[in-house]
Order: sequence, then C-alpha cells, then structure tokens
Amino acid sequence: MRNKIVKSFVAMVLVSAFLFSIVTGCTEKTGARAAEKVLNIGYDRDADILDTIKTAWYSDALIYIHDRLITRDYEFGYQPGLAERWDVSDDGLTWTFYLRKGVKFHDGTDFTAEDVKWTIDTIKDPNTGSPFRADLDAIKEVEIVDDYTIKMHLNYPFPNLLYNLSNTAAGIHPANAYEKYGNDYGKKVVIGTGPYKLQEWIPGDKTVLVKNEEYNWGPEWMSNRGPALIDKIVLKIIPDENSRIMELEVGGIHILRNVPETYVEKLEDNPDITVYKKEATKLGYLAYATDKEPFNDVRVRRAINHALNREEIIQFVLRGIGEVAYGYLSPALKDEYLEESRDLAYEYNPEKAKELLAEAGYPNGFEVTLSANNSSKSSKLAEIVQSQLKKVGIDAKIQLYDSSSYTDMLKEGKQELFINEYSWSNADIIDWFLLSSRFPYPNHSRWLDEKTDEMITYAARRPTWEERAEAYKDVQRYLIEQAVWAPIYIPMNIIAVRKEVKNFKYHPWMMQYNDGFDIEVE
Repeated sequence: MRNKIVKSFVAMVLVSAFLFSIVTGCTEKTGARAAEKVLNIGYDRDADILDTIKTAWYSDALIYIHDRLITRDYEFGYQPGLAERWDVSDDGLTWTFYLRKGVKFHDGTDFTAEDVKWTIDTIKDPNTGSPFRADLDAIKEVEIVDDYTIKMHLNYPFPNLLYNLSNTAAGIHPANAYEKYGNDYGKKVVIGTGPYKLQEWIPGDKTVLVKNEEYNWGPEWMSNRGPALIDKIVLKIIPDENSRIMELEVGGIHILRNVPETYVEKLEDNPDITVYKKEATKLGYLAYATDKEPFNDVRVRRAINHALNREEIIQFVLRGIGEVAYGYLSPALKDEYLEESRDLAYEYNPEKAKELLAEAGYPNGFEVTLSANNSSKSSKLAEIVQSQLKKVGIDAKIQLYDSSSYTDMLKEGKQELFINEYSWSNADIIDWFLLSSRFPYPNHSRWLDEKTDEMITYAARRPTWEERAEAYKDVQRYLIEQAVWAPIYIPMNIIAVRKEVKNFKYHPWMMQYNDGFDIEVE
C-alpha cells in the first residue's frame, strides 16, 4: 500500500512539473510575463522628510506622490489638475475651484473638498511650521461649498495664486493625515492621489515609488492620463559627483538632472547618452551675510560686484555654457525680468573696487571665509572668485561643504561670503530669499531692510499680473543699487538621459514620468 502511495505521489510531481514547464514555456514565448520596468534617477541629496507641508527641500518623489489643484504644461501654462476649472470674482478676492470627481487617495479614500481645505489650513497653521506658509498668506479662508467645490477668500488680490497652488509644496494630502498616521507620516507613509505610491524610503540612500494602478485622472494636456508605463521609480542619493556620472555611464541610473558643465563634452561623446540643454530659470550668485561687518556697508558690497570678472568665470566654470547675470532674475522670466539690468549692473573694474574698499575703511582689504558646496561647479567657482577678490585686497579662505551640511551651515548663520544658485520660475524667489520675515532662513543673505519689505509686499499684492511684473522691476532696480547680491551667471538646464529611456519629454520645471515615459528592459 505504501509503495502505491509513493508511486502516485511521484507521478503527481512529474505531471505537475510537466504542466509547469508548459505554462512557463508559453509565458516565455508569448512574453506574457514581462520584466518589471524600473527607472533609476540620480540625485545629490535627499529631503529631510517626505511631507510637502513640512519639508524645506522637496524631493522629486513628492511630485509623483501628490497631485496639485493646478498643473503646468510644457510651455509653463496653467492647466487643470485636481481642479477641473476655476473662476475669479471681479475684485480678485474670491477664487472658486471646481474639483475633479472620481479621484482616490492611495489608501482608497475619496478625494473631496475637505482634503483641500485641510491641506491649506494645515500649511497656514503657525503651529505646523511649514516653510510654505508665507506663500499662502493671501488666503484668508478656504470655504467648502460642497464635496467638489471650494472657495478661497483672499486678504488682497493675488494674481500669483495659481503659481503657488501648482508648486510641489501644494500637493494635496488626505484630511487628518497627521491624526491618522501620527509620527509615521512623511517617514514611513505618505498618502497622495498621484501616479506613484511610496513603497520605501531609506533616508540618504533611496526612495522607491511604485505606480498607482488606479490612476486615470492625469491632466488633459498629457498624452497619457492613465497609469504610468514605468512600473517603479527609484530615486538614488549619490552625494559624490563623479560617482553619479559613473553610475549614469554604466547604466546604474538612467536620468541625471543638473549635470555639471564640466562633464557635458564627455557625456555627449557617449553614444548611449543624450544630453539636453535648455534655457533655465536659474541664477548663480555670490552673496554675503549683510547683517555682519563689513558686508553691512553698501560700499563693500559694491566693491565685490566690481571685483568680479563674470565673462572669465563663465568660461572657466561653465565651459561657456551660460551667460552673464546682470540682475536678480533670469531673462527666461520674460514678463518680470528687468531688461535694463545690464545698464545698471556693476562692470568689472578692480580699481573702482579698491577705491570703494578704501572709502569704507578697508584700504588694505580684509580676510573672509568663502563658503561653497563641494560640487565641481561650486568648487571651481570658489577658486576663481577667490583669485579675483585677491586682486582687490580681499583674502578669501575657501570652506567646502557637502550639500546637506551646506544648508545646515546657512541655517545656523555661520556664513560670511557664500556661493548659491537658485531655480525658480517667477519673481517670488525674491520674496523667498530677501524678505525680512524669511530671516534667518531661507533669507540666508540675512537682508533686513524695511524698504525692501515694503516694495516686495506692494508688488506681490498688485491686482493684475501686468502691474505685479512692473512693481517687481522696481524691486530689482533697488536691489541692484544696494548690491544685495553679486549676480554672476545664468546657467543652462542640463539633463543627461540614457538610451533605454523612451519617449523622453523635457519639462522646464517638473519631469512628468507618468506622461508616456517608457523604458526598455532586457
């Protein structure tokens, strides 16, 4: 009896193995079991927390986890997002948003007006400590009209509201997320309505996103409004610049943004990589702690501006891939950019710089620490700035930091002279960096000036976009006169993409990896 049972069992195993081989063979032949499509993207730093409400530096992961009320298309135009449409009262004080129906959060709950109100109210709550709070100061109250209609009542007309609502920071969270998920929120769990869900976050190492299979409410301007074609996105944190480039070359990462200019020629020679160079809304500049001596003296600040040979810097640091910055905004911001910046700017004039230093009481110059992050661009920029300042008597000792430590240093107020670069697509960057209310961070220039505050506040509250743009030009004229920064260069946006990535589309602000992006897998 026992032998019969053993024989029967063996027979069943053999049959099962045969059937499995048939199924497997069919799957392999038909391609039914497709390989997982994983897109690896390289970054130099990580966010401190994956919560758009609380973080001061936004991981790109949050772009794909959260949808926003408003989106920006490839031409930077405002388009519907979670809000299907909107209208504005004649006095500009009431904005009505009509919300998209049928949208669900990653935890399965329905998206409604309550979630919008909770998100905005939480950002505006002083107890939350959101870095984004001041950007929503114009909003007095969010009123729920019904489940899919909200009214935003403003304190004053604010034509830039759509911009702020399209920012990464304005991603919509489920109501009462903090109460529901406690301290895990932003660390182990983040809930949005976006095309990707958070699978794993290992701070300082990687963020893993998996596609939202239920997603079918992408913006109308996208070619793909349903689930993403790429199954998984891995955001890899690789602090060392050379390592990021090497990973790109060997295929460890597929896309690298903010490619240093020094590597462009090398990557362009690689047949497996395409390099995209686009006009940027960026500005590279030298700044100083204006609340500290000697930088509280406008003559010293003007002297530093005159000491800089910007053309030489662009050739040495940017390999000629960029242009001179004369003012405080990129020319890409066509409406708000001050065209006369070039006429008002400080020409390269070392002798004038020496005269101004002598007038300020520093005929023999002074010693100072020049801080920068340790990227190849910033390091080289620090070296040539050091050399140029030396010619006018300023002895700058270079101190380099990694990206995270550099931010910490600025927050702690240890800076004297320092190098920075921003990317922002409208004049509000001036508010961000130079309003007294932003002191001490992100107002890392430590600029405390009543007139600046008055002028920015006036500009931000103009009732029309045209009036706003003109008022911000007045702000720029004043900042140039006061030499609050030493603008140096306007770089290009440089992105390197491996050949495995299909249907790559350049977006000037946020890469839209759910919009038809695909990847070739073995």
